Amino acid sequence: MDNILKQVFDYAEKLAKDFYFNIWAKNSPECPAFDGEVVYITRSGWEHIADDPEKSRMDKLGRFCTFERAKVLLETASHFQDYIKSSDGRFEFWGINGVVGLVKVRVIVRSVNEGPKHFYSVIRKGSVESEE
Repeated sequence: MDNILKQVFDYAEKLAKDFYFNIWAKNSPECPAFDGEVVYITRSGWEHIADDPEKSRMDKLGRFCTFERAKVLLETASHFQDYIKSSDGRFEFWGINGVVGLVKVRVIVRSVNEGPKHFYSVIRKGSVESEE
């Protein structure tokens, strides 16, 4: 049961991993929302999405399919909407919301111990109606 879903998921994960590490991570974007600071594409972002046992296959699949939009959003967003610092001060998180190709996307950027910012997560938040 669910053999088709497993095959689709496995193929999508392979494509997403290839894009993530062989394209996106090799050209980490300068993000206008952080005054042109580079937001690194690191293994921790991949692991947060792909290796989290709390996330379902469908959730992961949806996130894999928004990687290209997340890349565009990080390259073009002029500001972030949210900022949170953990109670121990170790982690900082920024939320960037935007519309890319009629799809609402939210990207989370993280910093650990005031280190460099890196992509941490993405989620598809819905669609907008075409204005045609």
